[in-house]
Amino acid sequence: MTGESAPVAMEMLDPRIGLCSVCLHGRQVASSRGSVFWLCELAAMDPRFRKYPPLPVQRCAGFEPAGSAETTR
Repeated sequence: MTGESAPVAMEMLDPRIGLCSVCLHGRQVASSRGSVFWLCELAAMDPRFRKYPPLPVQRCAGFEPAGSAETTR
């Protein structure tokens, strides 16, 4: 967990969502009623993270860019 963002990830960041939109741990989830939420998969392993964080997320200790070299080992 770096907390830093890669330039490529930041170019694709959705300002309405924030860091979750380009994070390895963020997943978009749609309800049966059509609402869309962002799930933080870190919440399943670490109680410091909220399962559905309030958006937009501007800072996060668990942020890892989805396409970073660190995450593609």
